[in-house]
Amino acid sequence: MSIKQDLTNKNISQRLSIIVYLNSVSNQYKLRHYGDIVYFSKKLGYCILYVNQNEIEQVMRNLTALDFVDRVERSKWDQIDLSSDHIEKQITDLAADAERKLQERQENTEQLL
Repeated sequence: MSIKQDLTNKNISQRLSIIVYLNSVSNQYKLRHYGDIVYFSKKLGYCILYVNQNEIEQVMRNLTALDFVDRVERSKWDQIDLSSDHIEKQITDLAADAERKLQERQENTEQLL
């Protein structure tokens, strides 16, 4: 059973992250009204908020209307496939690619000698 299915079975509200790019970083604390601030970069001028999944569209519209907000994006984090089958396939593909490159390098060095 996946984590998402387990959470919905237990009636736990799912939360998604959104990235808010700011024109003025001094107003970052005003974002607390819209969600939980989990990360803030003063240097790059962005903030990551966690928002309830069922409220995300409304919160994104409200944030876009603020004068100190440059733009708002939905995080791609929830689209990452973390299943063990997918991860194992990636590891095998990386290992096969590394082995192929190693063989090519050995063949090139043998040709030079």
